[in-house]
Amino acid sequence: MSASLTTGDAELDFAATAEAFQKAQQRLVNEVFCGGRAKSADETADPTQPTC
Repeated sequence: MSASLTTGDAELDFAATAEAFQKAQQRLVNEVFCGGRAKSADETADPTQPTC
């Protein structure tokens, strides 16, 4: 996985920007990978169950 952050010429608080980026990155990982929780074949086969 790769990600980037483009800021252009804007003056930014780099510490705050880095913190926001890390939070967004963690949310993405949690959403895509279900927070690291592996699913069994039975869980993934049932369409009535939530994906995460």
